[in-house]
Amino acid sequence: MAIDLSRFIATFFDETHEHLEAIEEGAMTLGQGGDDTETLNAIFRAAHSIKGGSGTFGFAQLTEATHELETLFDGLRKGEGKADASTVRLLLDASDAFKAHIARLKRGERSHDPAMDALRAQVIGYRAGRKQPTPGKGVAPVSTGAQSSKAKAKAKKAEPATEEAFFTEDPPAAAPAPQVAPPKGAAYGFFEELPAAASEPQKERRENDKYGLFEAPPSSQNEQNRRKGDSSSIRVGVEKIDRIVNLVGELVIAQAMMQQAVGGQAREQDEQLAHSLATLDRNTRDLQQAVMSIRMMPMEFVFSRFPRVVYDVASKLGKKVNLRTQGQETELDKELIELLIDPLTHVVRNAIDHGVESPQERVRSGKPEAGTLAMRATHRGGSVIIEVSDDGRGLDRDRILAKARELGMPADDSMTDVQVWDLIYEAGFSTASEVTNLSGRGVGMDVVRRNIASLGGAVSVSSRKGEGTTITIQLPLTLAVLDGMIVGVGDEQYIVPLEFVAEAIMPAPGDIKTIVNQPSLVAVRGEHLPIVRLEDVVQLQRGGGAAPDPLCLVVEVDNRRAALMVDKLVGQQQLVVKSLETNLHSVPGVAGATILGDGRVSLILDVTALTRTSARVAARVPA
Repeated sequence: MAIDLSRFIATFFDETHEHLEAIEEGAMTLGQGGDDTETLNAIFRAAHSIKGGSGTFGFAQLTEATHELETLFDGLRKGEGKADASTVRLLLDASDAFKAHIARLKRGERSHDPAMDALRAQVIGYRAGRKQPTPGKGVAPVSTGAQSSKAKAKAKKAEPATEEAFFTEDPPAAAPAPQVAPPKGAAYGFFEELPAAASEPQKERRENDKYGLFEAPPSSQNEQNRRKGDSSSIRVGVEKIDRIVNLVGELVIAQAMMQQAVGGQAREQDEQLAHSLATLDRNTRDLQQAVMSIRMMPMEFVFSRFPRVVYDVASKLGKKVNLRTQGQETELDKELIELLIDPLTHVVRNAIDHGVESPQERVRSGKPEAGTLAMRATHRGGSVIIEVSDDGRGLDRDRILAKARELGMPADDSMTDVQVWDLIYEAGFSTASEVTNLSGRGVGMDVVRRNIASLGGAVSVSSRKGEGTTITIQLPLTLAVLDGMIVGVGDEQYIVPLEFVAEAIMPAPGDIKTIVNQPSLVAVRGEHLPIVRLEDVVQLQRGGGAAPDPLCLVVEVDNRRAALMVDKLVGQQQLVVKSLETNLHSVPGVAGATILGDGRVSLILDVTALTRTSARVAARVPA
C-alpha cells in the first residue's frame, strides 16, 4: 500500500530549521578560531541529517548541495586543511540559501532553483581551490563562549552509536541521491543506520519503529537520559495551543463569575458548596498556570539568532565585536519571543553602528581593539528585563541636542539626560551623517519603542560618554494573562498592570501643587511627580457631589515616575487579557480589555502612553 509522506514534511521542515541553526552556531564558533573536532563534527552531522531527510522526500537539489557541504566538513574533520574566515562566510551563505530554498518548498514550489545550483558550484569550487588557511582580513570575530547546550543537543540529534555506523555510501556529486530502499524500520529516513552490534532492546525498538520516527541509539548514558525525555515529547501546532489557552481563559472568567455570584452565599449557608468552589478555584488556577507554561520558551531561542547578526553587521562596518549573553534560561511567552526579534535586532545593529568604535579609534582611546556587546535577560517580579549593553563611545548629549534643534524638536540645554536620551526615539531622528543600508533614516529606535509598547512593555536608555550605552527593555511574561490592580473612577473600573505599580499613597492637600498650563505635581518623599488624573483621561463627567479624597498610584515607566490619580482601589487580581484591535481600531491610552467577575468589561490602561508626555513636561519644572 502506498504511504503518504506529506504529513511528515512539516516535521522535516522544522527539523531542517533546527539543523540550520546548529550550522550557524557552529560557524560562529569557527569564526573565533574554534575549529575543534567537536565543532566540525557538529556541522557535519547537521548537514548529514538535512541530506538524509531531503533525500527521503525527493528534494534532490537540497540533497546534492548538502552532500557537497558534508563532504567539505568530512575532509576538515579528518585534518585535510583548516577552517578559516572564508569557511565561515561560505557556511553563512549556504545557510541563507538553504533557508530561501526551504521557504520555496514550503510554498509548494517544486521548480528548479538556480540559487541551489549556484551554491553547490560554490562549495565544489571552494573545495577544489581551498588553500592553506591565512588570517581573515576585515572579518569581525564573534565570541559566544562555549557551544550552547541547545546547539550540542541539535547537533547530536541524529548521531549514531559508533562512527562506522555514521558513514554510508554517498552518491556521485553530480547526480541526485538515488532512492535506496531503507532498512527495515527506517522507511522514512528519520534516523541513522544502527551498528551491527545493536543491543536487543535497540533491535526491538527498530522493529517497532514502523514510521521511522526514532533517532539513532545514544552513545553515552547522559545522551540516553536526554533522549529518554525527548522520546516523550510531541510536536503540536501553535494554533492548537492557542486554542487551549483561550479556552482555559474563558474557564477562568466563568469560574470568577460563579465565585462572585454564589461564593458569599455558599460560605454562609452551604459549607460543602463553599469547599467545592474553593477546590474549583484552586484547580482552575493550577490548570491555567500549567497551560501557560506550555507557551513559555527560554530566551536562548532569541539570543541564538544574534551571533550571526553581530558577525554580519560588524563585518560590513570593519569592526570587531565580541558578543556575550547571559540568562539564556529565562523564560518568556512564545508569542512575545517571536515579536521581540525585530526590535532587538534594531537595538543590536544600532549599538554596533553608532556605539562601538572602529578598532583604530578604540586603540587610541585606550580600549581593547574588539568591542563588547552584552545581552542579558532576567526575571523581575512579573516581568522579563532584557538589557543590551555596549562598551562603545556612549551617547553624545551635545550632538543629540543639536540634531533635535535642526529637526525643529523642542530641545534646550536645561533638559535632563533622561529627556535628551528620550529624543533618540522620536520619529525621523538620526545622528548618522549619511544614509546607509544600516542606519541614517531615523526609523530604528522609533520602531523599537512602538513595538515594545505594543507588547505591553517599556524601553529606557542609560549612557555615559566614552564608556557605553545600555538599552533596557521590560516586558510582561505573557500577553494572555495579566496581574492587575483594579481601580475605580466614578462608577467605572479600570485595570492598571501591576508590573508598573510601585506604591499607592493618599497625599495630603498640601502635597499637591498646581502650576498654570502644566501638569499638577505631588510631593512623594521629597520627589515631585507629575499627576495623571484618570478622570481627565476617560473624560468623566461628575455629578454635583463632592469628589472623593485623592488617591495616587505611583507608577514607573521608562525610568520615569508619575502619579496616577484615581477615586479608589478595588483590589488586585490575575486577569485574562482580551485584545480590542480584532474588532476595533487602536484606542489611545488603552492596551486591551478583560472581563471581571461580575461580567463587566474593564479596560486595561496603557500606562506607558498615559505617563510619557506628562513626565517629560514635568521634568522641566523645578521642584
